[in-house]
Amino acid sequence: MDPGPSSSVLTDFREARPHDQPQYDEAFPALPPNPSGPNSGPTSGLSSPGANNKWSQKMRIGSNTVTSVFHIPFEERSDRGHGERFGEMDALKACGEIIKQSGAHIELSSSSRDQSLTFLVTGKQSSVVEAKREILQRFQTQAQKQINIPKEHHRFILGKQGQKLNELEKTTATKISIPRPNDDSNMITIVGPKEGIEKAEHEIRWISDEQSKQASERISVPKKFHPFILGPFGEKVGSLIAVTGARINIPPVSVMNDEISVVGEKEGVAKAVQAIKNDLEVFKKYVTVSVEVRKTQHKYIIGKQRITINEILRETGVSVEIPPLESPSETISLHGPAEILGSALTVVYEKANSIITRTVDAPAWVHKHVIGKKGCNIQKITSSYPRAHVEIMDSQNQIVIEGPPEDVEPVTLQLQECVKNLIDNMSFKDISVDPKYYKHIIGKNGTNINRLKDDTGVIISVQDAQSSGQMANIHLEGTRVGVEQASKHILDQVNKLESEKEKDLIIEHRFHGNLIGAKGAGIREIREKFNQVQINFPTPDERRDVVTVRGPKDDVDKCCSYMTKLYKEMVENSFQLKVPIFPQCYRLVVGKGGANIRKIREETNTRFDLPPLAEGKSKTEAEIIVITGRKENCEAARDRLLSLQNSVADVVEIDVMIPSKFHNSLIGVGGKVIQSISDDCGGVHIKFPDSKTKSDRVQVMGPKDMVEKAKNILVDLSKDKEISGHVEILIAKPQHHKFLIGKSGANIKKIRESTNARIVFPGSSEGNQEAITIIGKKENVANAKQQLMDIIKDLEKTVESEMTVDPQYHRHFVLRRGEILRQIADEFGGVSVSFPKVGSNSSKVIIKGPPECVDAAKQRISSIADDLSKRVNIDVVIEQKHHRTIMGSQGSKVKQIQSDHNVDIKFPERPDDHDEEQHIPEQNGDGARASDIIRVSGRPENCEAAKNALLEQVPIIIEVDIPFKMHRHVIGQKGKDVRELMKIHDVHIQVPAPPKQDEQGQQDRPPSDTIKILGSPKNCAAAKEALLNLKEDLEGMERDREARSFIVRVQVDPEFHPKIIGKQGAVIGKIRDQFNVNIQLPRRDSEEQDVIVITGYEADANNAKEEILGIVNELVQREKFREEVEIDHRVHSRIIGQRGKTVRQIMKDFNVDIRFPRSESGNPNLVVISGGEQDKVYDARDHLLNMEEEYIQDVTENEYMQKYLKKDSDQNQGNHKQKQSNGFVVKGAPWNAPDTQSTVDFPTFGNGLASAETEPMPVAAAPVAPAPRPLNSAWGARKHF
Repeated sequence: MDPGPSSSVLTDFREARPHDQPQYDEAFPALPPNPSGPNSGPTSGLSSPGANNKWSQKMRIGSNTVTSVFHIPFEERSDRGHGERFGEMDALKACGEIIKQSGAHIELSSSSRDQSLTFLVTGKQSSVVEAKREILQRFQTQAQKQINIPKEHHRFILGKQGQKLNELEKTTATKISIPRPNDDSNMITIVGPKEGIEKAEHEIRWISDEQSKQASERISVPKKFHPFILGPFGEKVGSLIAVTGARINIPPVSVMNDEISVVGEKEGVAKAVQAIKNDLEVFKKYVTVSVEVRKTQHKYIIGKQRITINEILRETGVSVEIPPLESPSETISLHGPAEILGSALTVVYEKANSIITRTVDAPAWVHKHVIGKKGCNIQKITSSYPRAHVEIMDSQNQIVIEGPPEDVEPVTLQLQECVKNLIDNMSFKDISVDPKYYKHIIGKNGTNINRLKDDTGVIISVQDAQSSGQMANIHLEGTRVGVEQASKHILDQVNKLESEKEKDLIIEHRFHGNLIGAKGAGIREIREKFNQVQINFPTPDERRDVVTVRGPKDDVDKCCSYMTKLYKEMVENSFQLKVPIFPQCYRLVVGKGGANIRKIREETNTRFDLPPLAEGKSKTEAEIIVITGRKENCEAARDRLLSLQNSVADVVEIDVMIPSKFHNSLIGVGGKVIQSISDDCGGVHIKFPDSKTKSDRVQVMGPKDMVEKAKNILVDLSKDKEISGHVEILIAKPQHHKFLIGKSGANIKKIRESTNARIVFPGSSEGNQEAITIIGKKENVANAKQQLMDIIKDLEKTVESEMTVDPQYHRHFVLRRGEILRQIADEFGGVSVSFPKVGSNSSKVIIKGPPECVDAAKQRISSIADDLSKRVNIDVVIEQKHHRTIMGSQGSKVKQIQSDHNVDIKFPERPDDHDEEQHIPEQNGDGARASDIIRVSGRPENCEAAKNALLEQVPIIIEVDIPFKMHRHVIGQKGKDVRELMKIHDVHIQVPAPPKQDEQGQQDRPPSDTIKILGSPKNCAAAKEALLNLKEDLEGMERDREARSFIVRVQVDPEFHPKIIGKQGAVIGKIRDQFNVNIQLPRRDSEEQDVIVITGYEADANNAKEEILGIVNELVQREKFREEVEIDHRVHSRIIGQRGKTVRQIMKDFNVDIRFPRSESGNPNLVVISGGEQDKVYDARDHLLNMEEEYIQDVTENEYMQKYLKKDSDQNQGNHKQKQSNGFVVKGAPWNAPDTQSTVDFPTFGNGLASAETEPMPVAAAPVAPAPRPLNSAWGARKHF
């Protein structure tokens, strides 16, 4: 039996030798990427049932008010380069987004024959227009065109608030970009489908022609003659434009308009108009023939991009008029000379009958089965007939087949047979279900519904209800048996749910964990006890208190009662008390190993939270023990603790008599005052009586000395309160308060100074608005109260006074429901002001109230009337484009001007579209436009001041030159700094954009240094000054940066570098901090190993250099005598000792420095000893040689034994390898362990020791030294320098 190619490969791998082992990437090659993605699949439309299995997606039901159908050929599809398979998921996703955005219902059909797209959009008129625009932008190739329109015509294209432009973009499904007013460009850019661009261009040129100052004429030419003027493919009108130089705007086919506009130079316009009129006389002799052609055949007469219809015009000279796609008419009209209409008609019929259409009735629910998985069924039918186009019409329950007759007929027969088989063998059913049961039918993440699908093989679609409380359908599709099973299962589940009950329990979120228990033990016990109910807790992130219980009614009630009982017990057991314990008694109260606390806890059934025994805590801070449990148990445990504390310490309890009226002030807000007293007195317990008892007894308990200290503090505070804390309440009407206070607080300030009492008026949020509180010494409070009562008596004397006000000003006082009169009443003690009835012509005004209030109100009314009598109106002419800037955000600036100068300011209305189109500005006598005039009303001097304030707000543009390299500092991170600058100075700052670079790196323009500031002159000047200050700061920073970049180089022998660095960089770090410099030592691969680079200020760098040279000189003096000695490198590690402990002790004993060779050193045995005294250097050398002689014998014996043991182990491993096979081995696999014998993965460290199997060093390169033999460590000896 042939094992197959995979078996042979495996056999080869198993028999391969180590040097033939395959690589991991060869044995397990990566899988090829799936270009279609995991979710690709066919579909015939967006609304087909089962098209999307995500239960969270909701179906949208349109209003079916308007229906629009349009077609996108393959060559115009924007995604034609991304594959041509049936049913792209990207298209469905895009349609879903458009549905959510517009609210319209969209059905998509993709042709398997010519890869074109057909869309059916249903919904409200506005929704359909919006959806169509979005579809064309996303699915149709977006062309772009720029047209030159004079700058002065742009505002007419925009319309009022851009409404005209928005409407034009919606109707043409394009995006139109118009340059900003400060941009000098005249080019308008149109982006969108070709047909939409044509429509938009026509409308824009039409608007421009209307406003053009050049010669413009319009000719009414019947729509049927337009193709003759245009010519085949626009050739005729193009030649006429070339000859005359005039612009000829002919409405496109989709625009039902007979007028043709001609714009240009007068002479050219006249020639063009005359030529069109001459042609029109000829066209009037043409005749028209109408024929009936099926609607489905019209598109074949038109052709792609109207190519066919233009070819007919070129070949026959006859124009073919096709009714619009939206029209139900099937009549086609031919216009032209009578003698050639016959041949043209023959050509039209040939084009129309080259394609036929057949329909197959098929319910919408079978469409996806006809298509098959990934379009396999439909492709199987149409693969032999590539010219047949099959279109699935879900909304009409039909399948439409188009193409040549020889291809359409067999495809139609196969589809009819396929539909019949599906209807005979499959079924569907709709079940009405209350939407509130959906979550139970679907299950968490769709588990229940997916399980039912797998069991029955049925497609299940859950539809949303159109309104709350309304029944919705669950749609089932599949085999008859499967549909019946799924239907029975769902109905049984619904019946069960209807007989169940759902109840919500309110349980605090903090107790949910206690109910659930450790690892769910608690809730598991409840569910076992009530096994018919479902208990759902909110997630920890939700922080809700609602627990839902669902199941049979009786079981739910019992479960809820049980859980409520548990909850009440938890609440009762969660009462907490905090007991402060004196720090000197804490250990004795707790007991040895917590014995006392444990005993109290067991006897009282409570829980204790003990504070840690912190060593650093002050001896005067009390230790707080928290007791948790039932209230009565906690109180019993507290008493036990306090009793225990009293028994182990010198604790006394005394009573201090303090008047109850001072208790609140002594306690302080939130108990802060009394807590501070307790803390200052070693944590003594201070207990105030309940406020309801009105008792003066305050209990103080604690150590005797601390209790006495707390008593003295409380008594002293009480005396102070008694002396200066006398309080009395005075009742006065709220409207009198402002007169008691006086202007700018003058009256109340005078009373406070004379009596030295504190007077507090009620705040706006207080309940009792009449109570005035007076605080101070008793005699001072009485004096202040008497003065206030005298003022109140005068205010309560009500008088009635009359005054005359010119009737022409009465209307001003009663406007806006008497707003001014209400302000006067509020301001002057609630006075009553009565004006005569309208039409009485009386000037008498009656005022009632306290005398002072009446007099003040009369003065105020007289002042207002005087202002009205002297009121004038002045006009301030400011261009309307600046009005919005002058008004400010929500009119803040103009409101401030009105308030500051007591004037009324009225801005003109913006001109409407009609005024703009007429372009005839309304002017006053001075020649100013009405839309530029701002009217200011008030006193003459106030109006002049307000006028100047308005003119000061007129924005100007000033320029500031800031070097381009500083612009990024002006802008700041993500524009933060420039926005802050604009906010502070209320201006707009425009920073020039950096120049663009082409592919060769060439800039399109030189960088600009000019920054523009737009705003009022005052604000612009302030912003300019701020920018110039910033420029100076940046220049100063640049100069400072250059000064800090001074470089000094110093040559130091590399052997001194470690000493200059110091331990963990301590020495070099100190130099850097002291002189504020950067010190860079050479890298190992640097050519100049002895050069240290110092960067900083010149003086600091030179000082740092002197400091380093001083260290070097000191090191040279310390290492004046130097001795080199060869010591076998195998004993270096023993001399160095663990972490260099041994060698450091040697250096300390002999006051020398010992350096061992580096790994790259030529002689691994050479050790250098240096020091300031020659005798000590020699003594250290002798000591090292003695140590070498002591250690070398042990090392040699150890190596000899290791070599002997290694031979035996190598032989045993060789025998073992012969018996055991390595199996299937792959190199580079992630499961392979690292090879510790590899010198590549594990290179040799230290003094360069290698294993005995390494290749020997060439004789010429090897130093004279004993042959290296391995030590116990694989890494060699540790070196310390």
